[in-house]
Amino acid sequence: MKKKINKILIANRSEIASRIIQTCKYLEIKTVAIYSPEDKFASFVYDATESYPLTKSGIGGYLDQEEIIQIAKISNCDAIHPGYGFLSEMADFAQKVIDSGLIWIGPTPKQINLMGDKIQAKNLMQQINVPTIPGFEISANCDIANLKSKVAEIGYPILLKAALGGGGKAMRRVNNESEFESHFNAVKREAEYLFNSSSIFIEKYIENGRHIEVQIAGDPENIIHLFERDCSIQRRHQKVIEEATSTFVSQNCLEKIYETAVMAAKSINYKNLGTVEFIVTTSEQFYFLEMNTRLQVEHPVSEAISGIDFVALQIHLAEDNKLPYNQNEIQKHGHSIECRILAEDTNNNFAPSTGTIALLNLPKSNFVRIDHNLQEGMEITGSFDSMLAKVITSGRDRNETKLKMLQALDKLKIEGIDTNIEFLKSILKSKEFDKGKIFTNSLNNENFVSTLLENNKIESTDKNISNEELALIAAALIPHKQTHHENKNVSKTQSNWKNSSWK
Repeated sequence: MKKKINKILIANRSEIASRIIQTCKYLEIKTVAIYSPEDKFASFVYDATESYPLTKSGIGGYLDQEEIIQIAKISNCDAIHPGYGFLSEMADFAQKVIDSGLIWIGPTPKQINLMGDKIQAKNLMQQINVPTIPGFEISANCDIANLKSKVAEIGYPILLKAALGGGGKAMRRVNNESEFESHFNAVKREAEYLFNSSSIFIEKYIENGRHIEVQIAGDPENIIHLFERDCSIQRRHQKVIEEATSTFVSQNCLEKIYETAVMAAKSINYKNLGTVEFIVTTSEQFYFLEMNTRLQVEHPVSEAISGIDFVALQIHLAEDNKLPYNQNEIQKHGHSIECRILAEDTNNNFAPSTGTIALLNLPKSNFVRIDHNLQEGMEITGSFDSMLAKVITSGRDRNETKLKMLQALDKLKIEGIDTNIEFLKSILKSKEFDKGKIFTNSLNNENFVSTLLENNKIESTDKNISNEELALIAAALIPHKQTHHENKNVSKTQSNWKNSSWK
């Protein structure tokens, strides 16, 4: 029996909450936002049909499973959309949502659990002959001496990774034996703190690799791919710039990767949207990295080339509908690039930046999409992730798309805090970007990063405005709004799974 979703609680915040609300408006689905005290003036709170405050502050509020489900029930929601991060890949939360009588917009708890443990996922892939990176799990009683001996068999450099990790957290490269013990202890501490598990595994580090990930979608009878994204431009295992599709991997190799990604998803009868990630060597040997059982931060570039609204598709599949198309009906068009705008001081070792947004100017163009939740007067704190916005451009080819992105970044102005906008521009202007010579490890090279920063030192847009004046402007802009409301004037437009809102 098919389900019908009329009202969704969004178990998330900021730009992804606004993104989900946008699609729900087109689908004439009511939305419920939740917010911590820090977010009470955020625009996503007022964009939703209804909004409810969380008891806990900071990240803790968005991780309070019981309170979130309680709010969903009180507000008469049919479903919960987790967005990405926070509770999106917690199988126990997905199960609680289902047990409470609500619809979980995502894969099944069993599928989340199977792929959430990186060691378990890797073992599963090996069973179906998907290539995996040489490595091993660290047993609980294995001492440092034995570990060093086993690592010597693989050869340095290696990568230490938390088994339950994600998003580039609790991961460290080890170049030689002298670095091993300190990095091992650090990853173990980080894994325990971030993921409540000290389970760690070791893999051979792939030099000059490309991070290629395949977007997949599945119903109980069929699984298709929606092409690939190239996410090789990373810093400290955090994606910085993403593209769709990949220009520097051969079509022959990509076809094999598509086939492998679909096979991986079929092995667990995957339902809804997900991403299978691979590392590709310079000789085009590829290895399975992990599978993310949620919507990705970088999903807009895939929406751009496929013309499909991924959030609408997630909702469609959560209602127990079949995929609305077969593989041969999916076509890719042009190229798309996404840049993550971060609150960080690139001239101070990329330290997080806090403060109040005094001036905000967003470029307006039919070839630029900006996913954000920014407004003048907004306070940027250290309570959450440093990502402020995502800028997405599309074009007929990679070079045209790059030029559009540079134009968009030139027009994007965020004053009052430090951002990485100029650093992004320096990457896009580099010959390494044009030639496809930026790999997953390139932005960890201090000399390369220093060169990028030096090549694009640009003074403040308006030298006549002092920090004190910016602070005064910001103080005057702090919004004074109600902290709880029901928006009865939500505009409603017909839509379906086809991408009408992101063209």
